[in-house]
Amino acid sequence: MPVRVNWDRNPVSVHHENNDVLESLILYLRNKFGIRKRSLVMVDREEGGYLFFLYEPCNPRWILEYEDLNDDKEE
Repeated sequence: MPVRVNWDRNPVSVHHENNDVLESLILYLRNKFGIRKRSLVMVDREEGGYLFFLYEPCNPRWILEYEDLNDDKEE
């Protein structure tokens, strides 16, 4: 299942069914691109699953790159 990102929201919200996937994405964004301003991962009460918020700019390509890396690991 892909990570869902709501780019129209301020702050941007990042969603997934699995808490561990979001925690891994946070580490990836921090270690590779220096993204540090974000919320903790929390339960998504509106859509189910989990989410976190980004409080600084993030290039959409970075999240796609993370998903590509994880798709390669699953194969």
